[in-house]
Formats: sequence, C-alpha cells, structure tokens
Amino acid sequence: MKEQHSQAVVIRVIDHGESDKIVTFYCPELGRLTGIAKGAKRSKKRFVNKLELFSRLNIFFAPNRYSSLVRIDRAELINSYSVIPRYYQSYAGAMLICELLLNWSRENDGERELFRLLLWSLEQLDNQQPVNKIIIIFYSRMMDIAGYKPHFGGCLACGQLSPDAAPFSFRPGQHGIICCQCSPEKRTANPLAINTAKLLQLVPELPLGKVNRLQFSSSSLIEAMMLLKNYNNFLLQREMSSWNFLSITGGDDDR
Repeated sequence: MKEQHSQAVVIRVIDHGESDKIVTFYCPELGRLTGIAKGAKRSKKRFVNKLELFSRLNIFFAPNRYSSLVRIDRAELINSYSVIPRYYQSYAGAMLICELLLNWSRENDGERELFRLLLWSLEQLDNQQPVNKIIIIFYSRMMDIAGYKPHFGGCLACGQLSPDAAPFSFRPGQHGIICCQCSPEKRTANPLAINTAKLLQLVPELPLGKVNRLQFSSSSLIEAMMLLKNYNNFLLQREMSSWNFLSITGGDDDR
C-alpha cells in the first residue's frame, strides 16, 4: 500500500524477536498509531537513536491490510528531548504522560490540541521545569479535551466557593466538589483547599502559553496530584503503574 507520513511522538517501545521493535506513537491527525519497525535493533541508518521514548519524529509508514500494525519504513528525528532521561523525576513524569496517552487516546482519532499539549509538556520537562506542576497541567487539560474535566468552580449543590463553606471534598463519581454544608457526611473524603480548587479550575481555561505562570504552593501541589491520581484511578477503575514511580512532593526541585 502507498507510503504515508506523519509527525509523531514515541510513547511506547517493545522489543519483538531478535531484531524488530513494536512502537506506539501519538500523531496529531491519526491519534495513537502502532507499527512494527523491521530490523530496528540492528539498523545503522534508518532507525538508529530515533525510536526512543519521547522522541519527536517524522515517520514514514505503510498500512497493512492484514494487521492493525503499520510497517514503519523510516524515521527522521526532530527532537529527542535528551535532557529528560538524565533526571529520574523528569523521566518518571514523561513516562506517566505516555501511559496516560496510551489509556486516554484511541487509534484513528487524532486531536491536534492534545498533540500540541504533549509537545509543550515534553519541552517543559526537557527544560527542567517542576515536574508535578507539568503533570497537573497536562492531566487537567487532557481531561478537558477528553470531556472529563472536573468542576472546581464551586459546590455542585449550592455553587459556593468561599471560606464559609469549607472544608470542601472532591467527589470523583460526580466530577466535582461538595462543600461541608451540603455534604451529609461528617468525614471529609478527598479534602480540597479553596486555593487549590481555584488553580485547578484555571488550568484548562488559560491559554497554553500562559498556564505555566500559575503558582502552586507546596501544599496545593501535593493536594492536586493526589486528587488527580485518585480521579484517574476512579475513571479507569484501576491504578496506573507510572504514578507509583513519581515522587509526589511540593518542592520545586523535584527532579
């Protein structure tokens, strides 16, 4: 079949046999795309140092009428994001982003805004920006694109977001927060401070070029990370392994 090409980011690589690799990409037009690169482990020209995790590429491939795996013919490297693997926390953050894409994207369902968000996040991690903050921004905006954005603008029952209605609790099943006055429970599960709620509400609304200006306190970083991790577990009905390799701290120097 006729060769096609696309920009892509490598989000998973699996060795296959003695010389091949099975590679999953995220592409702006095609969404998730998985293909086999024949002889990739022995290649000294077509694939050398290209089919690595997080690499941004131009890929050239041919569909297979008998399989969902495309045939990866060659690749041109655009950016390897070579700083990310040097720092454990940055690497763990990038791995989490890749696993989130594997779980929340589909084949033949591209989303240019999500691809742009992926590139922005990798660039931030490669520039050694605070990892947990980048994860919060990526996850919140990805959920907005996917149609699962939680509501943090006020209590789902009464609409309040004021100190008088505190403490608030996040309800994954209702995709939003409930104030203490509207909650029938004595105990506050998934507690959420007002400042954290306001920041999480703003993350999907600001232009991507300005969102990094948001300032999270140490406590807000920890609170937001735990909340989003629990929300993701609830939606998928299982825990993603990459969360466990990421140190959920409030410090800026978390690499």
